Amino acid sequence: MKRRNIQFGLLATALLISLGSGKLPAVESGPPIAAVPEFAHLSIGSGYGLNYGGIGLGFEFSPRLPEKIGTGFHKYVSFAMGLGYMPDGGLAYSFGLHLYPLGRDLFLQPRLGVQYGVVAVVSNLYSYPGDERRAEGVAFGAGFLLKLAGQVFLDADVHYIIPVDYAMEELAGERVRFSAGLRYRL
Repeated sequence: MKRRNIQFGLLATALLISLGSGKLPAVESGPPIAAVPEFAHLSIGSGYGLNYGGIGLGFEFSPRLPEKIGTGFHKYVSFAMGLGYMPDGGLAYSFGLHLYPLGRDLFLQPRLGVQYGVVAVVSNLYSYPGDERRAEGVAFGAGFLLKLAGQVFLDADVHYIIPVDYAMEELAGERVRFSAGLRYRL
């Protein structure tokens, strides 16, 4: 017990001396941990269009990958999801990927995207009684995020839709669709 008190006293004295000199003794640690990038984020928004599942909420997530796992491309890619209500079509959804070719450090952040989900509403249900009013498909888009203030962004995209269940003549609207809303980055 007396020996342990002496060891503690010597350790406390060494720490006090090193604090006074401005140098702390080196402490051994395990293997170095990979740095977590600062650009990873989750953003939540509200708006209209494919990014929001009609009129609804849009979510965008960029995973936090350690530098040693990725090659740097992950800071340019995010996963997107929209959940909402489509007038005359009921509940709608979309999910996909957004690619930021110039990164996310700019005031105006251009992006490309590909999404799958509810892309249109059937215009003439009388020819298909009992069928869904919603048409699913793929959409390719281009747009941007514009930083308004702090962590608030304006989100706007133009999408080119390709429905999988119906021909375009059976759907309301044209192939080109617009999406816009406000996002908050957490």
